[in-house]
Amino acid sequence: MADVNQFIDQLGDDISKTYVPTVQTFIHSVGQQIAADAGPKVGQFIDQLVKDIFAKQSGPIQDFLTALIQGLASRYHPEVQGNLTTRIVDNGIEIESVDTKLDLKERATEKVIASLDIPVFVRIKLNDFFVKLDSATVQIK
Repeated sequence: MADVNQFIDQLGDDISKTYVPTVQTFIHSVGQQIAADAGPKVGQFIDQLVKDIFAKQSGPIQDFLTALIQGLASRYHPEVQGNLTTRIVDNGIEIESVDTKLDLKERATEKVIASLDIPVFVRIKLNDFFVKLDSATVQIK
């Protein structure tokens, strides 16, 4: 069974390989732009300078983050597999799975980037639900 740490490590490795160079380039260019805008204004009132820089950079930062999130969403495809078992129990229903797995795949190649085993156990309490069988015969045709 893959654990959560391995899942996060695999996903982090893929995101680092794919997006870190883009983020580094963007941060470097924003830093140069901020330095170019701030240099001549050093003698001016500091509060106004900070307001100007944030006002000017908020649009490009928002556009960059939107594009980055869209890229992440379009790159990965989650796939859940497994079998669920349902049992009727006193005062409720239980749903269980020991083989449920989440695969995070690259959309273009269907290559599994990260995988996580997810044990499932859910008990739904139905306080007015009571089943008592002394004996029964069931035929399924």
